[in-house]
Amino acid sequence: MHKILVNVMREEIRMAVVDEEGQLIDFVLERTDESHMANHMYKGTVKNVLNGMQAAFIDIGGSQNAYLNLQQGKEQKILPRLSVGQQILVQVVKEEMLGKGARVTADVSLAGRFMVLLPYSEGMHISKKITDEAVRSKLQELAAPYVQEGCGFIIRTAAAKASADEIGRDMEYLWRTWQHVLKRFKVAKSGTDLYSDADFWFRLVRDYAHRNVEEIIVDSDMGESRLLDLLGHGPTSQQIKVTRHRGSTPIFKANHIEPQLEDLISRDINLPSGGSIRIDHTEALTVFDVNSAHYTGKSNKLEDLAFTVNKEAAKEICRQLRLRDIGGIIVVDFIDMKDKSHQQELLQLLSAQAKLDKMKTVVCGISSLGLVEMTRKRARQGLQTLMFDTCPQCGGTGYMLSGRTVYMQIIRRIRELFKSGRIKSNLEIEVHPEVAEYLTKAVLEELGDSIGRKISIVVNPQISREGYSLMAVAE
Repeated sequence: MHKILVNVMREEIRMAVVDEEGQLIDFVLERTDESHMANHMYKGTVKNVLNGMQAAFIDIGGSQNAYLNLQQGKEQKILPRLSVGQQILVQVVKEEMLGKGARVTADVSLAGRFMVLLPYSEGMHISKKITDEAVRSKLQELAAPYVQEGCGFIIRTAAAKASADEIGRDMEYLWRTWQHVLKRFKVAKSGTDLYSDADFWFRLVRDYAHRNVEEIIVDSDMGESRLLDLLGHGPTSQQIKVTRHRGSTPIFKANHIEPQLEDLISRDINLPSGGSIRIDHTEALTVFDVNSAHYTGKSNKLEDLAFTVNKEAAKEICRQLRLRDIGGIIVVDFIDMKDKSHQQELLQLLSAQAKLDKMKTVVCGISSLGLVEMTRKRARQGLQTLMFDTCPQCGGTGYMLSGRTVYMQIIRRIRELFKSGRIKSNLEIEVHPEVAEYLTKAVLEELGDSIGRKISIVVNPQISREGYSLMAVAE
């Protein structure tokens, strides 16, 4: 059974889900002063329709126009004809990030704790994770009286042990909310946020407080009260215990969460067998590179070594995808294996682990180069973007010019200025210590003689290694 730990501060809320052994299996960080757009519904105005791309750009009041993909059948059915200036109802499925506008859909949905309302679909659908036919039949029977004509519903996994009253209240709430959205759409101005996703506490209960959770521990009176209110109805309240953390030791430190969070900012991850994983982020994709490193297993056979390390890596990679909330295209470079059965078993393991993720994750298979390709739905900024800024020194590349390279740039620049007749006095060069190592006394004297000027240096450890300045000095 799992536990949920919630650390509440005025500035941010952190939520950790841990297993029976206290290992972190999910993590959420939410800054209270940052707004989110994911799942919000807006009254938007069509700014551009690109028939060739089967797409449109919609002004929803953000910093950039949102992208609407019209290639999907549902979009074409809901919006058969689209023209510039037309006002439409859309929902954000992916927030603005990395300089790109939000992605929106006209096929909106409203998620409750047990049900999801699909206004532009029909029929009732039951989560595939509910496999017991008796339970599926019972849920269909309980939900049938609440189905509205012309609308569809999805019965979520969390509804498996819900009561008839809980399901009924959920469906009625979603239907009332949808009617309210439609009324607001008629009178609201373009760019108005018509529907905001639920607050943190409701989303915690809706998305994480499932049947595998036995206890939620929170260090806030407000959080405890809100959780008791949300969980205080029906049989689910008897399954999940809410505990108020007390004591001088912070909740995450007392439960050994902080050291695990520190690992989330590391580029390298060590595996139990001595293998390792290196994670590299780019704007286009995320790469996981698996290495045998300091393998300590019993087998000396390369194939067995690779299979052991790769299986450990597959589980850890899926865990890291959840913890770091990595989305988009993912490429994994596992250790090469020749045995086809090992390759197939590894893909099956990876797919099974991916199914534990609440975000849709697809294992696409092994490419011709032996790389495993995956995709994971991305709705919000991941932990990498949320916790880090682009390095002002390297500009986010992870690389900086070497001291020798900067030294050569300085030499070329001085010679260029001399040839153009712009050096009319002695020079003083301000450089980083690693660059100064190359600007020896002999180098400065030789360079000074070649231009007929004296050259001195000032060493400044505070400036960037790539930065330098040339200053005229009175003779």
